[in-house]
Amino acid sequence: MKSCWPCRVETMAFNFSLQSILHFRHSVEHQQELRLRAANQKVGRAQHGIEQIDLRRAVLLAEQTRQLGAGVSAAELRFGLQCEAELLRQRRDLELQLVRLQQLRDQQREIFQQARRTRETLEAVRDQQLCTYKQEAARREQRHLDDLFLLRREYLRRS
Repeated sequence: MKSCWPCRVETMAFNFSLQSILHFRHSVEHQQELRLRAANQKVGRAQHGIEQIDLRRAVLLAEQTRQLGAGVSAAELRFGLQCEAELLRQRRDLELQLVRLQQLRDQQREIFQQARRTRETLEAVRDQQLCTYKQEAARREQRHLDDLFLLRREYLRRS
């Protein structure tokens, strides 16, 4: 909260009329943040899946190279090629899924950022109203002290 000089006066009975809406906006922001984290986790899992497929392909290719050097039957060679083709198909599927998940994550990030901006706007309104309230309270207190001073001075003058 930004402070200004008169805002140093204690808060007595400040009541922010939009407090329930601010609380709701905090809740919405939190929900959107959780959704964004879940979207980030899904993207991470898809990326990890692609990395795992790449590792399996590397192991498969190393095994095929070793087998070719040792002599391999045509059936084993064909099986290895089919395994690699299946891994490539799975990788393409995961890449498509990754692109879709990244788009969903980016949309969720926008939703979260909008929820945050809305909450921050309401907080700024609350902070401004609180500062105004404190300024008014300080003015009332000063008027009260001035009145007391004038009353005392008048009392002393008459005595």
